[in-house]
Amino acid sequence: MMTKITALTPAFGLFISVFFGQPCVAGIKCNENLHSKTSVEPWRRVRDTVAPAEVMDIVTAVINASGSFNIQSVAALYTPNAVVTDDEAPYSWNGPTAGIQWVNAVERACKVNRITKLTAEIRPINVFQQSADDVYIVVPVNYTGNRPGKQRFGVKGAFTFVLRQANGKWLIKSQAWMQEKAM
Repeated sequence: MMTKITALTPAFGLFISVFFGQPCVAGIKCNENLHSKTSVEPWRRVRDTVAPAEVMDIVTAVINASGSFNIQSVAALYTPNAVVTDDEAPYSWNGPTAGIQWVNAVERACKVNRITKLTAEIRPINVFQQSADDVYIVVPVNYTGNRPGKQRFGVKGAFTFVLRQANGKWLIKSQAWMQEKAM
């Protein structure tokens, strides 16, 4: 069970969402030791909330595609004006094929750096906000893989996604990756 605790910051009128725990998602390995305890004033508590399955399905498909290089799995997941950013050149891709272009760039980077068996592990999601037509979610991810000579590849970071409701379907408006070392 994931508990959402939301604090209102009066000066800015923003909500800060903090979640404890993350349900396992099909095809993605989960950390099962995720429970934290905190003391929060009763007026700050809101009902339990988790990212809707249809949102997590999209996030999972994108993250899985980054290791499988399956462009078909992301082909219909982006808005016509989507923006995807990453730390691989050319650093941003735009439009409805932004996700396909990004997956192709990840595949090229793996080939250039001789990384094989790239896998992703979604970590606990601590930031999730949703309105009627928009979702903002930060998804920590650990990537691992193999390099020549039994060297291991590993990088930690997070994706920030903004999804928009379009014709009754969630689509990715923006997707940004940041390595942990950049934080």
